[in-house]
Amino acid sequence: MSWSPGQHAILLGLALVLALRLASGWALLPATLVLWVALLLGAGLVDALFRRRAGSPAVRAEREPAVAPAAALSPLHDPPPRADVLREPASAGREWRRHVADLEPFHNERFPRADICATHEMFLRAGDVLLLRFHPDARGESGAPAHWPCDLCAPAPGGRRWFDAGSLDEIRIAIERTGVYSLGIGQDAPGASAAAGSIGIWLAVPAPDALSLPLEPEDGATCRYERDGEGGVVVRIDGEHPLQTRARLPSREVANVPCGAVLLFADVADAWDAAGVGDPSIDWLAQYRHLYRWYLQLSQGDVLVLEQAWQADVFGRRLPRDDGAVGFTDARLRLYGFVRGPHLYDGGVADGRHVFTCGADGFHCLELELHGPPEWRARPATDFVDLRLWGPFLQRPQAVRDFDLRQGRVEDWYRMQMPVPRELA
Repeated sequence: MSWSPGQHAILLGLALVLALRLASGWALLPATLVLWVALLLGAGLVDALFRRRAGSPAVRAEREPAVAPAAALSPLHDPPPRADVLREPASAGREWRRHVADLEPFHNERFPRADICATHEMFLRAGDVLLLRFHPDARGESGAPAHWPCDLCAPAPGGRRWFDAGSLDEIRIAIERTGVYSLGIGQDAPGASAAAGSIGIWLAVPAPDALSLPLEPEDGATCRYERDGEGGVVVRIDGEHPLQTRARLPSREVANVPCGAVLLFADVADAWDAAGVGDPSIDWLAQYRHLYRWYLQLSQGDVLVLEQAWQADVFGRRLPRDDGAVGFTDARLRLYGFVRGPHLYDGGVADGRHVFTCGADGFHCLELELHGPPEWRARPATDFVDLRLWGPFLQRPQAVRDFDLRQGRVEDWYRMQMPVPRELA
């Protein structure tokens, strides 16, 4: 019980009055204190009695309005375990998955191999698991599960295996050897389902770090230089797909060019090695096709940033040609290994900055291809795009332009301006 100073003063004054009536002289002070303590205890006892009576259920019922009782849940006869005490076992069957593609079968197609209407190439690694499932657009009248045949061509000596991808359970194909795999979709044959749909392709990887690894095979070709009987330079292509033993590292957009990057090429300040040339493989479009090429020598592991800003209002217009066809003005930018790839970058009219990594030593070509009217041949490339190529990290910066440019021949097909090692120049 808490008392205010005013209440204490009242009790003390009442005790003093009573002490004056009962005692005098030196006995007045002790009598006052005794009476004050007695009054204090009596007041506390009275408060306690009133508080107990006010808190009883009968009194509360008289003073408080009636309240409806709260709804109560029925008791649990067999209580389930609480979620906070459950522990998931280490081998619960969870795995890291990545969606690869959805392929639709093409009816009555016979490409690229017998009984196959479509293929999808992937660079897979040992330990991966390929997951296939058929997703029909609608079930048949009988309600039977739909399915579609597929095959998988593995690197030698794996060979070719057939699978029947169904709509109920997914097929799990364990990858035992690293390399390029070709998944084929079968024909609309008697062994295939009549339902239309698509084949869903997923990849299960052993660790989350593998989700970001590239899956696109790196195609291309290696080339070697030699001299012909007349002393000229000839480039021989050794193979069209020798680099499919590894995956292509995808380019990605970046917000800014690194501060320590070295400027390799800027079309405003630098001249193209070859400009205004037509593609000799399609001479009938030479007057509408305008090419600009700039060569450089890269090393495996070099990191590059390609920066581009397009004059977008120039492209997309109708372009009537002399052969009676109607096309549209368009543009394309590539950075690829000389002569047949691989492509480090291959994109259309889109502003941005892209960073990529070179996967092999050798000569490379930055190529701007414009498709437009013949009068574009007299216009500089800066009328269409502003380009800059940066080198944030170069293994051999002194070798980027350490070569000679001269006319040479690619196989027995055509002649072109090309980079040539200095020992052959």
